[in-house]
Amino acid sequence: MKKYILLAIGIFCLMFPCIYAQDNFDEFRKQSEQDFDTFKTKTEQEFRDFRAKTNAEFAEFMSRSWEEFRAFQGIPAPKSPDPVKQPEVEPDKKTTADPLPFAKVTPLPIPEPRPQPIVPIRIPPIPTPVTPELEPVKSDFSFLFFNTDCNVSLDNTLRFSLRDASEKSVSQTWKTLSGNQYDAMISDCLSLRNQLNLSDLGYMLLLKTLSEKFLNKESNEAVLLQMFILTQSGYKVRIARIGNQLALLIPFRETIYEYSYTNIGGVKYYIMNKDLQGQAFHVYNHEFPKEQYFSWQTRQPKLTEKLTVPKTLTSKRHPEINVMVQTNQNLIDFYNNYPLSSQWDLYTSAGLSETAKQTLYPALKSVIADKSKPEAAGMLLNFHQTAFEYMTDGQQFGYERPFFPDENFFYPYNDCEDRSILYALLIKELLGLDVVLLNYPGHLATAVHFLENVTGDYLIIDGKKFVICDPTYIGASIGMAMPDYKNVSANVIKLQ
Repeated sequence: MKKYILLAIGIFCLMFPCIYAQDNFDEFRKQSEQDFDTFKTKTEQEFRDFRAKTNAEFAEFMSRSWEEFRAFQGIPAPKSPDPVKQPEVEPDKKTTADPLPFAKVTPLPIPEPRPQPIVPIRIPPIPTPVTPELEPVKSDFSFLFFNTDCNVSLDNTLRFSLRDASEKSVSQTWKTLSGNQYDAMISDCLSLRNQLNLSDLGYMLLLKTLSEKFLNKESNEAVLLQMFILTQSGYKVRIARIGNQLALLIPFRETIYEYSYTNIGGVKYYIMNKDLQGQAFHVYNHEFPKEQYFSWQTRQPKLTEKLTVPKTLTSKRHPEINVMVQTNQNLIDFYNNYPLSSQWDLYTSAGLSETAKQTLYPALKSVIADKSKPEAAGMLLNFHQTAFEYMTDGQQFGYERPFFPDENFFYPYNDCEDRSILYALLIKELLGLDVVLLNYPGHLATAVHFLENVTGDYLIIDGKKFVICDPTYIGASIGMAMPDYKNVSANVIKLQ
């Protein structure tokens, strides 16, 4: 009995420090939480004070006379004189060509004209919002963004109207928008940007859809609301008055085509309303803290799926490659709202949608599974050459229009840049090989770096051999360049 009493006393002595320590830990945790709440409250208040001061100063400058600027006509999209008829290998030349290095390989020149202050970067950071993140609140206003349900915290009491497009009227309305009653809406917009995986342009389209649904389509109120949310979201944006209408001016890191623009401090600001192109206008030109340029570069937005009509594609040389591909109609409509760019690598970097991958990749992988990399690349090459119907952009659309990869599975025809962009993507993702785009005068092709010794036409890039693979040259094997381009220098576009 004595033994059990001593054991109980021993256990208590061992537990007492733990109990005491636990009490101390609970007290410490409680105090830490209180300290954090105090710090958070103080930080949020300081942030709100900073934002209120910034918006007040912004509104004050907005009330002064806006500067007059000249509008320049939009830069025409580059004309690509693709051959009207797709070139085909002559029957007696269906063998790999002899090795023939090109006369000259030059790096891709920077597109001109280009805003000088902008430093080109591959993946721009997402702008930091000026509005504090808020706890989730009940969202009251619903709208559709390319058939995708969206909700933000807005109600009828937050609707507003401008008396006119004067500096004074815009300034007074900006003060109203700067009140805390719109903070929850901005926080919801930022959350939607992340949830839908939107690019800078995608976010701008989202805000345009929201503002025109909440207010009136292309109204001055809608334009001002878009500008307000964009500035609070960390973007560099200006507003202009053209007659009695307001318009957004957006500076991009890249050159875009067919949109009028003005030059402010050496930077191009594009007028995003095409109905107001080519007119003189007055601009409110004042910086917002830490504002960042827009990037044209896109990502795969997460939109509600609406399947397109299946498109059946079959390789003539390898009929075992027979696929039925579908994509998302909402994604196609989204891409249809994108400005044009001639930076082909940006189209490749957009990638394929999961919808298209699910119908395309399994079928292709099963066919090339037991093939060598050169053999698989050759099969995919013929698939691109013969499964698609060829037509120039001028014939199909009346203007030059590069495709995002998914668009090849929606429109009835494609041309050289469309095929090269898609082929480069499949070589990277299915074979894991390095590939570059080759920009000739009036033509786009690809070249692939194989680990095996592959004969044929090639280039040396950074000490590596890249073999020509032309998705438009019907019947050409890997290593066969079009005769007209065998000794023509190519601008090399490297892909990440």
